[in-house]
Amino acid sequence: MSPRTGARRRLGSIRLSLFLLALVPSVTLAGMWGVTTIQMFSEGLQLRAQTGLSRSTGAMGTDAALALQRERSLSAAWLASPQGSRSALEAQRATTDKAVAKLVRQADAIADAPPRVSDRLYSVLGSVGSLEYYRDQVDNPSDIAADQVLDQFTSIIDDQIHAFQELSQVDDGDLTSQAGPLVALEHAAELISQEDARLTLAWPSGRFDEQGWTQFAELVHTRRWLVKDQIVPSLRGDTKVQAERILRSAEWRTLEETEDKVLAARATNGGAAIDLPQARQKWQAAFDKVSTQYTALIQQQTDALLTRSADEARGLLLKAASLSAGGLLALLVCVGMSWRITRSLSRRLRGLRMATLGLAQERLPEVVARLERGEKVDAESATTPLDYGHDELGQVAQAFNTAQRTAVHTAVELADTRRGFQKVILGIARQSQNLVNLQLSKLDALERRHTDPEVLKGLYELDSTASQLRRYEENLVIVSGERPGRTWSRPVALIDIVRSAVGEVAEYQRVEVHTE
Repeated sequence: MSPRTGARRRLGSIRLSLFLLALVPSVTLAGMWGVTTIQMFSEGLQLRAQTGLSRSTGAMGTDAALALQRERSLSAAWLASPQGSRSALEAQRATTDKAVAKLVRQADAIADAPPRVSDRLYSVLGSVGSLEYYRDQVDNPSDIAADQVLDQFTSIIDDQIHAFQELSQVDDGDLTSQAGPLVALEHAAELISQEDARLTLAWPSGRFDEQGWTQFAELVHTRRWLVKDQIVPSLRGDTKVQAERILRSAEWRTLEETEDKVLAARATNGGAAIDLPQARQKWQAAFDKVSTQYTALIQQQTDALLTRSADEARGLLLKAASLSAGGLLALLVCVGMSWRITRSLSRRLRGLRMATLGLAQERLPEVVARLERGEKVDAESATTPLDYGHDELGQVAQAFNTAQRTAVHTAVELADTRRGFQKVILGIARQSQNLVNLQLSKLDALERRHTDPEVLKGLYELDSTASQLRRYEENLVIVSGERPGRTWSRPVALIDIVRSAVGEVAEYQRVEVHTE
């Protein structure tokens, strides 16, 4: 037998096959459950971590951006009129420092953020670190233009808005789509805040130069496009209602009217200096109110988005836990049923094996031995049927039952046939034995009447032949399982036994019997 054939036979063990049949699906289901559970919990934990990071850095970054916008406008007012009061600017700087300090304290949380987010947030922390330098340029302007100082504040705010935009790119597509309008709102608020800063810088002189007007016009057109074509169509529910309320307000119309007048001033002036309309007070009052409304809307939507994100993360974790528990329960049920069925099949196969071995090694040999001893055997009672149900295994047991009954019936029939044959042989042997005994008695009578040696010689030869025939007939009786007819009730001398034996051989004349 080749090694390959032996390996196939060993791997073909039914017990091993049943074990593998239960093991492979169990391991597969366990692996699928483990991978699915890890994936779902990872998504939930990642979303929760992103939400926590957004709450600790994004919301605080928004507060810092709003504070910096206000400080930028007040810095523009101071740069335009250094003789004015600094109390409002100093108070706003203190407010900005508090907002920035809260953001800086989240440096440890930033370290655990994904690289694309942490890079943006570290850029924000680096830019706010230069805030004191920018303030010094506001307090002590030297060789830098005022609008360049404002651009430095704008760069910090832009970094924070871009960082918030990166934070809003979570793994949940629905939350990411909901964060898009909020980021656009912050962009719009920043654009109109830049408009205010540039107008605040230009109001005291009452005019824009060509570059300042161009920058202001770009801000106006960009902000209007963003609000009309991007923000309003993407808003839903209460957020859209609040935004439309702001856009329909008298203050918003005042801002747009002032913007239109500034944009139209270039066409009327046409020179290097563009005169501004006399609308400073109206602009400032309208901007303060709109800015407050915008700030409240942004903060409200930021809190709402973070709450939805936290609820989504919590729901995802609960869903993962419930699905994991349900999957584990289903896995345990499947594995338990698989092993139970496998053990049941193995136990039934082992029972069938023991029953068939008992049939082949014990019961059938016992039946055959009883038949050989001449005992009567009932074929039905001698064959105990194997009961293993009606499935495929039960059908195998039924096949063994059929083979068992056939074997026992065949053995009984053969025993009956043999007994009948023995009876026939015994009857013939008995009849022949009677005839031989009759013949011997007649020969004995003739031997007694005749004295002629030649006649006696012939009679003795006939007597010897008849004695041999009687011995053969007695052998047939013995072979048939019966005793021979001749019996002796008294002891017989050994010499008589020897003489009788000599007389039953063919060449009895050659045998000499001597006694002492």
